[in-house]
Parts: sequence; structure tokens; C-alpha cells
Amino acid sequence: MPKENHLLLKRLSVRVDALRRAMDAVMAGSTPDHAKWGAYKNYARAYNVLAQEYINASGNRDVNMYDTDKMGTWSSTVWPFQKSVFDTIYADTLILSGILVSYDTGTSASISQVQDLLSANLRKAIFNKPEKELDVQNSIEALLVGRGYQKSIDYDRESGKVKFSGKEFIPDFAFPSLKLSLEVKLIKSGGNVSKCIEEMSADIPAYLSVYENVLFCVYDLGEIRDVSEFQHGFQSHGGVRICVVKH
Repeated sequence: MPKENHLLLKRLSVRVDALRRAMDAVMAGSTPDHAKWGAYKNYARAYNVLAQEYINASGNRDVNMYDTDKMGTWSSTVWPFQKSVFDTIYADTLILSGILVSYDTGTSASISQVQDLLSANLRKAIFNKPEKELDVQNSIEALLVGRGYQKSIDYDRESGKVKFSGKEFIPDFAFPSLKLSLEVKLIKSGGNVSKCIEEMSADIPAYLSVYENVLFCVYDLGEIRDVSEFQHGFQSHGGVRICVVKH
């Protein structure tokens, strides 16, 4: 396989994993079933894009694709059908992720471990609705320490000032050996979604000017309806990952 295709598949592995996490967040959310699965078609489209890129890079067509034109719409279907489609897409996403995992090694795999830690455990570590980002940051640090990460060795907190376009940026967490900055965002209301997007858009070029990787941990109190759509535009940037955790 050409080296450039191997690199494409490595990057694709990260994006497929991001889709899986977005779907995990939907399944773990507390939204009632009649409203929970309405974005099923969006997830099918997102999966199709990734599956087609895999086919193009690998030449292997042994992955499923979906005809979204035959799926109906959220308003013309009932939630059991929507959930059935969602579950099928999720299964195919897991299969594709499993195929690609061998390409996601080294630093990328270590960053995935940090992302998995937050995705799987952050909600469990927060007992009351956080009032400010500091509450989420403290819970993240507790998870890191509990997993064996050592401050000032494996990570630093609020250090490593970055100057970019006349402004100063300080990452919430920095992992020097991974060349990774971790930024925490808390979304409490609808207006916070737009503010969060603006802040992330400013953070990305600033942190990528110093770090090779940026991981956003977005703790959502119920305002993000379509996690995949929220993530998609940002993750088109190389080195950018987004972990959305719903309360």
C-alpha cells in the first residue's frame, strides 16, 4: 500500500472513532425515545462519507453503504424504525473502526486513550450539574490522576501560554509528550452553543501553531441536538478531535 494511503487510513481511523463516540453520546443521553433517534439519516450520511473514503484508500469494498434517499425523514418515520436504522449504522461504524484500528498507533493511539477516558468516565465523575468550566476541569484532573497520569510529567494544567494574532491562549491541560492541548468547554444554554463554536474556532489555529493535536472536551447540559453535526466541521482540521459528553 502506498505510504500516502496508509496515512489517509490513519487519519480516517480517528474520524471513524469520532463518529462512534458521537453515536455513543446519543445512546447514553436521556432524551426520550420519540425524539432521540431523529438524526439517524445524518449519521448514515456521515458513515457513508467515511466508508467511501476507506474504499477509495484501501480498494476494499467489503463494507456496507446506505441509500439515504430510501430512509424517509424523521417526520415520516416512527422512532422504532429510526432506532433500528441507527443501531445498524452503529454496528457498521464499529466494524469499520475495528478494521482501521491497526492504522491508529503511537501518539494517535495514546491520544485516543485520553479521549476514551473522558468519553467513558467523565459523566460518571460529575454528580451535580456543573456551574462553570472549572468544575469540569477538576473532574477531568481527578480522572487523569486516578488513571495514573502524573502532573508535571504526563500533563500540565493551565500552563504553556500560546501567543497568536496578538492574543494569549492558555490550554486547560497540556500533554507535552503527545504534543496535545486539551480544552474544556461547558454548554449550559442554547446561546452557549454559538459561543462555544466561536471560542473553538479561535482556539484551533492558536493551539495548532504550537501543538500538533487539539482535543476539545465539550460537556453539554442538553443543548446539542446532533453531536455528529456539531463535530463535523471542526474535525475536518487535521489534528483536531472533539469529545462531547452529555450530562
